[in-house]
Amino acid sequence: MLRVSIIGLGLIGTSLGMALRNANPSESPLGPLEVVGYDSDPRNTSAARGRLAIDREQRSLAEAVRGAQLIVLAAPVQAIRELLPQIASQLAVGTVVTDVASTKTEVMQWAHAALPSGVGFVGGHPMAGKEQSGPGAADPNLFKDAIYCLTAAVNTDREAVENRRGHW
Repeated sequence: MLRVSIIGLGLIGTSLGMALRNANPSESPLGPLEVVGYDSDPRNTSAARGRLAIDREQRSLAEAVRGAQLIVLAAPVQAIRELLPQIASQLAVGTVVTDVASTKTEVMQWAHAALPSGVGFVGGHPMAGKEQSGPGAADPNLFKDAIYCLTAAVNTDREAVENRRGHW
């Protein structure tokens, strides 16, 4: 079973968790999964759990990323800069980290500098959102028919980009 950790449970992180949890495991390329969530504001984490966006809430960043095969950083850009070095020592070889930030150049540089060898980083930018914010505004259909751009560095492991069921 794939363990996905979503760090940051505002509109995008909670919507993504809801979409992942609503997906049919037999039809999803990710297969069966467990969605774990963490937000620096415990009220957001609890709200996401109440909206059924996550299977389990964690109270610390280290616990949230430990053992995850896929980590989604759904936090503001400057928070991602701080999160990457904080999670680096907790990540196993083969872990894939992605983000949902609207800018990529700096995020890609920060990831390259902070993450250890053997951890793949694939930048992401979903072209989705709404005027409201926070987990209460989350929508499991927010990404339906939306473009989701992926950005990989030249040295990004191809398997990190093309990961499919069975490669985790």
